[in-house]
Amino acid sequence: MHMYRQRARARAMAASLAMASGAIVLTAGCSSQGGSGTLPAAGPVTRAASPQFAEAILDTARLEPALPDQFSVPAEVSQPRNRKAWDASDAAICRSEEWPATWCSQAISLGIAAYTNATDQELSIRLISFRSPEQAAALFTGKGTEDEVGKNPPGDQIDGFEFTPGQGWQGRGINVRQGSVIATIKYSWKQGTAVPSDRLMAVTRMTVERITQAQHSQTPTASTR
Repeated sequence: MHMYRQRARARAMAASLAMASGAIVLTAGCSSQGGSGTLPAAGPVTRAASPQFAEAILDTARLEPALPDQFSVPAEVSQPRNRKAWDASDAAICRSEEWPATWCSQAISLGIAAYTNATDQELSIRLISFRSPEQAAALFTGKGTEDEVGKNPPGDQIDGFEFTPGQGWQGRGINVRQGSVIATIKYSWKQGTAVPSDRLMAVTRMTVERITQAQHSQTPTASTR
């Protein structure tokens, strides 16, 4: 009987030691995965893996804020005439805004912002948005020379032109692409009106920056003032 009790005590002690060893192993295992309460360091976040770095495509709701408002255009032409964006489902509206038919068939949204001083100066900014930068790039390739657009001009592609808005008036314009959006900017004035030589380019830089801000899901705030 005495021998039986000794063997029973030995088995109970061995079982207790085994349980204690298991607890130690379990605790050590948890510690190896962050015993201090912190998770293992994650790998670097890449631009491709992080969706906030992707440029947003400007549908009607996103395109409209990108249009310059009366507080962002030059003070000399801050009286509003029109500021509106549309979806591009109605090709007739797109064509009436002076865009080519091939562009209208692929666009997703378009808009215009027009301003005047009701005397001798007028400004219009038209935007047309596509589904990707590649689609927009296939439709417009800028050929602007340094004489037309200066050094280091804004946008991915840019081109300058002159136009005649009417008798006694003259005008200059710029076509520019930023990502998936193409803009046509026109500034016209009565002959003899003193207009700063950098006025058109200042409006163009502001327009490109507002488009970029909208594409990065920011509130467009760029201004010429």
